[in-house]
Amino acid sequence: MKKNVFFIAGCIVLAVFMFSTLSMAETFRWKMASSWPKGTILQDCADDFAAKVSAMSDGRLQIKSYAAGELMGALEVTEGVRMGTIDVSHCSPSYQVGKLPAGPLFGYIPFGMKAVPYLTWYYQDEGMQLYRELYEPFDPGYAAPCGILPMEDLAWSNKPINTIEDFKGLKFRTSGYWGEILNNAGASVVMLPAGEIYEALQRQVIDAGEFSIPSMDKDLAFYEITKYLLLPGVHQPSTILDININKRSWNKLPDDLKEVVKTAAQAMTLETLTLCINRDVHALEFFQEKGVNFEYLAPEVQKELKAKTNDLMQAKAEKDPFFAKVWESQKQFRERYNRYETLTEIQD
Repeated sequence: MKKNVFFIAGCIVLAVFMFSTLSMAETFRWKMASSWPKGTILQDCADDFAAKVSAMSDGRLQIKSYAAGELMGALEVTEGVRMGTIDVSHCSPSYQVGKLPAGPLFGYIPFGMKAVPYLTWYYQDEGMQLYRELYEPFDPGYAAPCGILPMEDLAWSNKPINTIEDFKGLKFRTSGYWGEILNNAGASVVMLPAGEIYEALQRQVIDAGEFSIPSMDKDLAFYEITKYLLLPGVHQPSTILDININKRSWNKLPDDLKEVVKTAAQAMTLETLTLCINRDVHALEFFQEKGVNFEYLAPEVQKELKAKTNDLMQAKAEKDPFFAKVWESQKQFRERYNRYETLTEIQD
């Protein structure tokens, strides 16, 4: 009898041990689709996030990363997560403006915050709480920033842009809120895909245009067919990228793997920023060597365009209570941050 008891007890212990071992070793495989073309820094960010998660989880959570168009269109990825077609999307809140009017406030807006204050608002102030409120209609399991780009180039042009009058009649490639602001300034705004900008500038279909940060613009070779590079990129001082995770996929993960995803997303945000800044430093040096003329948008012109931006933001806030709530939070934070920055600035 004793032998049977010991045998049964041993079997139970062994079964519990084997079950625990199998549970710990369970592997999860996810699909992630992005809004970014293959071969860009943006897609590199998505791919690197997937690789980090796999490495940090010792292979227990493996994410297969797909560029835009490989599984679905660039603007379909967040809906793909909601429907469960994919487990994760890598996109930007600004891309959700059609369904979430306040989305651009969490992605990129003209005369918005640069990277450090933007991330501070996100991680340490009200940003993350409001960000989760933004995505409530999509009901994700988890959503968070996963990458941030530094300031973009303002314009590649064959005409100098020195005054607000220089924008009048200018055929300008851009998009989003900046397009509305330049229209108000008298420009003729054209929206073109990245791959068509070079030829449009070369054939003078457009007079000027912007796409992204210096290193990405270098890859598109705009310096070959334009004389002037206008800075700073007041239309997009920084750009937040993010991940959305399907609720069912997220809820299946054990807590330790959830922490892996959260940590990998934060790590990727910092890594993307520093990588892009380093590449941009070299890109601007490269443009100078190629004879590109750098122009700095005059402060008085910036002031006029900022006033137009504030008018546009106020008009949108009056139509959308949540937009107004986020805009007010950002304005209050920026006032506090600007005081801090003034008091801590080191004079050369």
